[in-house]
Amino acid sequence: MAVLRISLERSLMRRFILGVSVLVALTSCERIPQTAQEQYRKGIEAASKEDWGKAKFLLEKALSGELSPKEQEIAKIALADSYFNDGDYENAALNYEEFLELYPASPRAKDALFRLGVCYLNLTKGPEWDVTFAKKAYNIFSNFIERYPSDPRVDKAKEYRKIARKILAEHQVYIAGTYDMLRKFTASIQRYQKVKREYWDVESPDRMDYLIGRAYYYTPLQAKEEIGRLKDHLKSEKERLKSDDPDERRVAKNRIDLIEKDIKRWKEIAKLNREKGREILSQVAKKYPNSPYGIKALEILNGKEHLEVEPVINPIKRSIWWKIKETI
Repeated sequence: MAVLRISLERSLMRRFILGVSVLVALTSCERIPQTAQEQYRKGIEAASKEDWGKAKFLLEKALSGELSPKEQEIAKIALADSYFNDGDYENAALNYEEFLELYPASPRAKDALFRLGVCYLNLTKGPEWDVTFAKKAYNIFSNFIERYPSDPRVDKAKEYRKIARKILAEHQVYIAGTYDMLRKFTASIQRYQKVKREYWDVESPDRMDYLIGRAYYYTPLQAKEEIGRLKDHLKSEKERLKSDDPDERRVAKNRIDLIEKDIKRWKEIAKLNREKGREILSQVAKKYPNSPYGIKALEILNGKEHLEVEPVINPIKRSIWWKIKETI
């Protein structure tokens, strides 16, 4: 909530500064349009000249006044496009959302839907951050492809949807990598298996099989830490057996039984997972001998340690703050 509030405050501040700067420009150069219709006409004219700052200011003013239903529809999409073309994807998304809610049957609805997906994708930072906008982008592009299969932008929509999907997959890899770093390999196994099962179309099989096999193979490291912690707990419970209180001794005995069962369970998990990991890594090394993952799998089997965290792949390139720009 704090991040959203800060983002909204920044957005409002930008709009305030924009309004003041445009107002100064208008007062110094020309008369400020007074009526909503005049503001509307001047706003549309400014947008046609790609004067996005002026267009945004005038169209916002016009929409707060009295316009005909048709003028309201045109002003709303023109305002959203002005924000979009000016690179303000937060306000563009808000206006496209409102436009689609108010005018779902508009001929411009498909344009608004496509550009809304582009806005969400531009608002996505990458797999290591919150992926809410990536999820929204994926859903919007899926909706666009389903509703407008003959639109010439369908191929682009599929491409952008795949980018969003890759971000979602890599987000899971990032979480699994965090578990690897903490040596919680049983948890990372589940995450990697989820990626392999649900995101097979955007993740390479050699990479996922290697990461799954490696997590299985190194589970004994986790088991060692867990057993060490359990033994410390066991020691303290055995001290409680010396208590004069029979109830406390009974509770301690029950806990000792549970702890000893957990120790036995972790020893079994360590043994089984090491064997399963060895089997998977052997398959990776044999099936992908020239892949970097096949090579690392073989190195692990030969005794070399590979506990480095898997780098996350970010499909959004940001050499100069990556932006997707579309001309509709």
